[in-house]
Amino acid sequence: MKFHVISHTHWDREWHQTYQQYRVRLVRFMDELIELLQSTPAYSSFMLDGQTIVLEDYLEVKPDKREAISKLVQEGRLLIGPWYIQPDEFIPSGESLIRNLLIGQQISNEYGTAMQIGYLPDSFGQAAQIPQVLNGFGIKSALFWRGITEEETEKTDFYWNGPDGSKVLTTHLPLGYGNARMLSSNLEENVKVIEENINELEKMTTSPNMLLMCGFDQRSAIKELPEIMDELNRHYSGQGADYSFEISKLMDYFDNVRNEADKLESLSGEFRKGKNMRVHVSIASTRLDLKKVNFEVQNLYEKYLEPINSMSMLLGNSYDNKIINQGWKYTLQNHAHDSICNVCKDETHREMEMRYQFAEQIAETVQSEALTELINQVKFDYDKGIPLLVFNTLGHMRDNIVETTIQLKSEHFIITDTEGNVIPYQVVETKQENLNDKRIEIGVKNEDQFVWTIKIMFFAEIEGLGYKTYYIKENETHSNKESELVFQEGVFINEYFEAKIESNGSLTVKDYSTDTVYDHLNVLEESGNAGDEYDFSPPREDVIITTKNSSPDISVVHNGPLFAEVKIVHTIDVPVNTDVNKRSKEQEIMTIETFVKVNRHEDRIDIKTVIHNTVKNHRIRALFNTGIKSKTHVADQQFGTICRENYLPQVEYWERDHWEEKYFPIYPQQKFVDVSDDKRGISILNKGLPQYEILNGEEPVIALTLLCGTDYMGKQDLVYRPGRRSGLHVETPDSSLLGKHEMEYSIIPHKGNEMDAYVAMKSNEYITPAFAVQVNSHSADGVPRHSDQNSFFQLYEENMAISAVKKSEDDENVIVRIYNATNQEMSSAKASFDTQFFNKVELVDLNEKPIVNTNERMSISKGIIEIKNITSNEILNFKLTR
Repeated sequence: MKFHVISHTHWDREWHQTYQQYRVRLVRFMDELIELLQSTPAYSSFMLDGQTIVLEDYLEVKPDKREAISKLVQEGRLLIGPWYIQPDEFIPSGESLIRNLLIGQQISNEYGTAMQIGYLPDSFGQAAQIPQVLNGFGIKSALFWRGITEEETEKTDFYWNGPDGSKVLTTHLPLGYGNARMLSSNLEENVKVIEENINELEKMTTSPNMLLMCGFDQRSAIKELPEIMDELNRHYSGQGADYSFEISKLMDYFDNVRNEADKLESLSGEFRKGKNMRVHVSIASTRLDLKKVNFEVQNLYEKYLEPINSMSMLLGNSYDNKIINQGWKYTLQNHAHDSICNVCKDETHREMEMRYQFAEQIAETVQSEALTELINQVKFDYDKGIPLLVFNTLGHMRDNIVETTIQLKSEHFIITDTEGNVIPYQVVETKQENLNDKRIEIGVKNEDQFVWTIKIMFFAEIEGLGYKTYYIKENETHSNKESELVFQEGVFINEYFEAKIESNGSLTVKDYSTDTVYDHLNVLEESGNAGDEYDFSPPREDVIITTKNSSPDISVVHNGPLFAEVKIVHTIDVPVNTDVNKRSKEQEIMTIETFVKVNRHEDRIDIKTVIHNTVKNHRIRALFNTGIKSKTHVADQQFGTICRENYLPQVEYWERDHWEEKYFPIYPQQKFVDVSDDKRGISILNKGLPQYEILNGEEPVIALTLLCGTDYMGKQDLVYRPGRRSGLHVETPDSSLLGKHEMEYSIIPHKGNEMDAYVAMKSNEYITPAFAVQVNSHSADGVPRHSDQNSFFQLYEENMAISAVKKSEDDENVIVRIYNATNQEMSSAKASFDTQFFNKVELVDLNEKPIVNTNERMSISKGIIEIKNITSNEILNFKLTR
């Protein structure tokens, strides 16, 4: 047996201490490590936790150590990368996971090369798309700890297959990433460590190789490790055992295991079982305020900032990757598994808020400048009126309601397209303002300039990834073609459905496409939470309050020919607190406002719920009775969908078999969850609400978590997680989420399943509204030469989606990343590109390097791309050359 001793540390950048507090320790740790490796040639390698951010954090303080680090990396003695930061795998978007690796590889290349291992030692469960993401960077091996049990495999080594057919040789760490951390100068104690590992792991190995992970959280290197190896080799040689010990690298271990590939099992899917070690299955509900901001910032970069900058670049302007990537870094720094899962001190979470603000400030400033530069390149026809430029940053043609605010001298106007056709609109809000109030006065007083500030909603049709100009003509009378109001006698009515607001505030929806009636939609449920930041857990005696028997105040906010909005206000008495045993008898009034909006030309029911939270340690969810019989459902994950079980049998035996935590059908999600049968279905979309639970088994009710408050980082002896606490017993008042919180989600009833109804496409439209910019005048610089409408790239398959449109990292060309948004194969899909702007298209990997031998799969003719044999959830990357 060959024992591969991996000297390493696991460095939590922030957790129960803040980043700067941990950085003080990091600087000392790195100083000692560099000196150790330089002075001890026999110390052949040390692994720096698979994340390159530790180098940035250290070198910002001690830039003079850069050369020493580079030398150690190039010698193969200091192993860095491939990640920028050790991520959670479920809450970040798929694009965020890619940028994490992309930036991590870039930083690694500055010093030498990255360790090509998908090292994920402490992530709270493993996402199904990790093999495909790793393969996209040429990474063929992975290692993790949490989430897998003997129900999946009894071996440490296996092939983990992604839904697209990708695979990585994977090693599971049954004893964690510190199974040899107790090695020391005491031979007797070291032998005990080795024998314990042999007893636990030998039966699980698939080759004569065993991993001994010699490191732990914030742990320095064991200086005597080379001598310890020599002593262990002498000891076991004297015992006649065929054992060898060496300071090794993960790549060497995988090379040895790969020689026994014929013995390996193949597994697929996600791993989220907390039998042997906790994965904290309900962790996605903590600090939903921060998780919502994370969604907003990710969406800002992926769906607005980068596509708009790419369009501007194609019209002749600049694109600064470095400043945009700096914004990405601030975002990714919040994706460390403890950070984005929000199991930290309040001080740490406040620093996360600051990083999100930094990322937003960068994005909003860069986007504003890019928009100005783009507008200056467009030739508008001012004879038609004031230009209103509408952007579609998605890949497919869309026809949606657009909301925007314009400023005019007259409150009477019409909107036309470029052909002069009058476009219907509806006024949301009108007010008169003095623009002088928003301008700096230098030396003299500015002249007053009064305008009408008018928020409107209008219907727009825009081709994929591009822009289209509408024109505003002032002092003209507007009349909508549609005269009927959307909300009539307590019922929303459009061409797709009827949605009735019941007296208790819930919705009853009749879907015209299937003649199906769905009732008890958006019933609100409030219950106790005796858990902590890691896990929701009910008290032993819970009190559950719902709005089924509520008598809310219901009022119409807006009602017109294009959209209507109704406000529902619940005032409920809830217990002021909850402990592990019960909820308090003392109660407090809590107000929940729900705004329901329906557009005439869209098949969604959009909901915004505003919770004025006045109590601690409780959870609020929105319940949706599907009325459908099904054993499974589909949820949106990174790059497509995943099918999951509505009922998990482990619910019946997890306590009997002494699992670390309860395993039940509470799941993470990206943009939607859908329950369907062969004929009909219902989808619940969301904006930054990453958790749902399936209640009632084969007659599923979708429970969408809106708010979950707790007052401590870690607690002991929870109902759903018996025994020791996770984290520290530290008060976290901010995690109680007192105050006002807004959540947005949407309902789509549909015919067939989620693929038939193009739910993935509609969810992208929901989270990424088309947006409009009023153009008042051109800059005096240059002569505009581009058309007032353009489509740079367009998808023709509704179940394909764009993940990214960005400038290439290495040149001035454009990367367009698309993916199959379903878990089914496609025989082919088509897309088009504008030959005015691009003269060559090639397939590249996630690292933006060319893929060879793609001729049989991809054909291009007159600006039309056809891709054949698309696997389920597959990611495809085009490099469009200018």
